[in-house]
Amino acid sequence: MEGNMEEIADKYFDCGERERAAFELGIKLGALFHQFVGAPVSSENIEVLERAIEKTTERQAFVKRAKVHIIPKGLERCTNSVFHDYTTLSGDMLDASVEVEYKGIKAKGRLKYIEELNYPLMYIEFIK
Repeated sequence: MEGNMEEIADKYFDCGERERAAFELGIKLGALFHQFVGAPVSSENIEVLERAIEKTTERQAFVKRAKVHIIPKGLERCTNSVFHDYTTLSGDMLDASVEVEYKGIKAKGRLKYIEELNYPLMYIEFIK
């Protein structure tokens, strides 16, 4: 059934396989960012959150692998708080890579905070 679903969906895309792989990659990186930014993170759950982001991303169509590392910025200032011992995940804390494959075309992208841009950039590392 999955192959048939792909064929049905294909008719809605006016692009080649390489462009479709890039599109799928962009969608996955955007979903990863917007779904998890704002999640509570602490030194106690940072690894669990990394794995949860990876596993939910890997469940999406065409994703072959996701790897997430959370840079624990700001966690040190939360440990002595009377009200909480966590902060919220922000874009500058994420370093994630996602690999997709669409009809034999492999694409790998990255979400990483780029200091000189002062921005969490999503970019394509390769398409082959």
